[in-house]
Amino acid sequence: MAEESKISDELMERINAFGKAIVESEEYLNLIRCDEELNKDQMAQDLLREYRLKQLELQRKGFDRKVLGELNELEAQMKSNETLSNLENSQKALAALFRSSNEMISEKIGQPFAQRLGGCR
Repeated sequence: MAEESKISDELMERINAFGKAIVESEEYLNLIRCDEELNKDQMAQDLLREYRLKQLELQRKGFDRKVLGELNELEAQMKSNETLSNLENSQKALAALFRSSNEMISEKIGQPFAQRLGGCR
């Protein structure tokens, strides 16, 4: 059985400060604003729901040229929808912040941090 490690109070304090900094970051706050806008935009919600259903249909059926074409059309509509486009951009910005944070932590500790190193996980 693996030995359980105990996080020191000092480290826990720093982890909490890091979490607070993320939650207060412009990237995170923008994602929250975009998510709130999605909740107000029924047309964008419907488009996103239809896209997800079409993805599931394609997964169930396997390759189907007609369904793939419909999925591509929905994706084009989503990209031209301002609410969904803003949401996607905010998700990408937050992901970039996380990647940058991981790289900085990796550099500080001298080894990969929070990275998949291959194989199934």
